[in-house]
Amino acid sequence: MKNFKYKEQHLNVLLAILIAGSMIFLTAGCSEDNGGTIQNTFELPTDSMLDFYCENEGVYLEKCALKDPGNPYASVAVTEDNKFQLNDDAPSAKSRFYLWATAMARLPSGENQYYTALSLQEVFAESGSPTTRDQAVKAYRSVLDNYFFAPTFFIVTVNGEEVAFAVSLKDVVGKNLYDPDAANLVSLYTDPVLALQDISEWGFIYNPAIGENGLMSLYK
Repeated sequence: MKNFKYKEQHLNVLLAILIAGSMIFLTAGCSEDNGGTIQNTFELPTDSMLDFYCENEGVYLEKCALKDPGNPYASVAVTEDNKFQLNDDAPSAKSRFYLWATAMARLPSGENQYYTALSLQEVFAESGSPTTRDQAVKAYRSVLDNYFFAPTFFIVTVNGEEVAFAVSLKDVVGKNLYDPDAANLVSLYTDPVLALQDISEWGFIYNPAIGENGLMSLYK
């Protein structure tokens, strides 16, 4: 069953957990030594500087993330069942980028592409790197180009119970690009009109007025 915890971000339900300093990630593999257990560990990055291993790392069918020596998840079994738990355990936006880029390389999907783009937007908020900004825009465009009708799931608490519901990724992408403040994100554009310009040049239409009402808002 999917772990929906991270998907609460856009509803302001989930609190981001950032652990100061380095965090050690324990892989599933282990070995016995003199009656004890030795666990293989990887140190997850907590800085905000990304050095992409190839031009399209984390975008669509590019798999170079699996060869990136800076990717601590390259040899980790990232699956549909554990990816959100791994995300919740990641200590930084940079770590989350590597996680989702790995998931995207192994299990290409609109959801994995979206969260790759989202983590890049979060890294950009910390670093201000134009290269990271461009990669985030590229990853968001990939959601629209390749996974236009794909969903993700949000979760809310109703009468004390968690309720998950599907949301169209294309509309969340439009919101993140045009009105990132609604999701507590830093804008990838100096003016929202520039986001509309990019979306239009990609062959799509985003209607901000409809989007503000939470309705379907991005069209081919």
